[in-house]
Amino acid sequence: MHKQHFITEVAKKLIARNFKNTKLGLVRIAKNLGLQGMDDSEVVGYCHKIILSTPIQKIELRGKNYYLHSHEYAAVLTINKSSLGIITAKPYR
Repeated sequence: MHKQHFITEVAKKLIARNFKNTKLGLVRIAKNLGLQGMDDSEVVGYCHKIILSTPIQKIELRGKNYYLHSHEYAAVLTINKSSLGIITAKPYR
């Protein structure tokens, strides 16, 4: 079993300010989260809201990735620790 590492509010805000993604990544995020009607800036804004609304107790650092479990948005974001690129966004129920 792996050890979970949680982050601080400062680190969460840093992620929210600096995360990034490619055009294709934004399309994939929109598809996975059911946001196909949104343009790129709206998808980025939505991800920003997910990050800021996720309690730090629900953000894990495992290996090279952050895992943000947002109950409010029913989504899990996987963000690379070094590049701050969103790797995946998945809904959860």
